[in-house]
Amino acid sequence: MTTKNNYRTVPATEENLSLEDDINPFDENPPKQLSERHPVLVDDIKGIACVGCLGGYSTRINILLEKKHPELGKEFQTKYFIFTEPGSVNWGHYGQSFKIQKIVEN
Repeated sequence: MTTKNNYRTVPATEENLSLEDDINPFDENPPKQLSERHPVLVDDIKGIACVGCLGGYSTRINILLEKKHPELGKEFQTKYFIFTEPGSVNWGHYGQSFKIQKIVEN
């Protein structure tokens, strides 16, 4: 675990950002609502994020940030992503990337 900006963090992964309760069109008995998103730092900007279907047919990453990120803005979502290693995400079709840490404790 590392400490950044007074937060204890671990490198984010698809698994540790996955929603506990997700909604998928294939579910016969879907949950009534999504579970809480996870607190994160994206390139040192605080926000919340999750990985899941979010009501769609494919897995996507969804990020809401407190401040505008130069490439991602304040709200970002894409199904074109891959964790190349814990804490590093490549996205899109042109080699874009960002660093993401999951906040585990304040």
